[in-house]
Amino acid sequence: MKVFTKTIDVVSEMPTHLINLSNDVYNTLKESRIKDGFVHVYTMHTTTGLTINEDEPGLEQDIPKFLSKLIPEEGDYYHHHYFAKDGRLAVNAWAHIRASLLGGHLTIPVVDGKLLIGSRQNIYLVELDGPQRRRVVVQVMGE
Repeated sequence: MKVFTKTIDVVSEMPTHLINLSNDVYNTLKESRIKDGFVHVYTMHTTTGLTINEDEPGLEQDIPKFLSKLIPEEGDYYHHHYFAKDGRLAVNAWAHIRASLLGGHLTIPVVDGKLLIGSRQNIYLVELDGPQRRRVVVQVMGE
């Protein structure tokens, strides 16, 4: 089995921002020259998530709106009383909880050099505590 790994740097522009990674993942698969196996996409941050959804501007507004209603920024979170190692007060519990609900990785099958993904499905990094610079690992495994 072959393994090909690439890290993608992404810059979010808003506090909550859906960033379409589909082209980056497709290009990584092509570069790997792996024909059958799977692609694993992994975010290296605890305040980002990954999801697969339709590339539609309304959804890119609805998802952050729903997440903020489900897990509001205002609240008596224990995390808001925690000091990080660098001495800063951590006041982003909502971002960590939202990320936990979304999940930090995706796995997509690859057959004959193509992702087995629906025609309307796209791969998104969901920034939950931006704007920030983020890193996503794309690993292709197979033959």
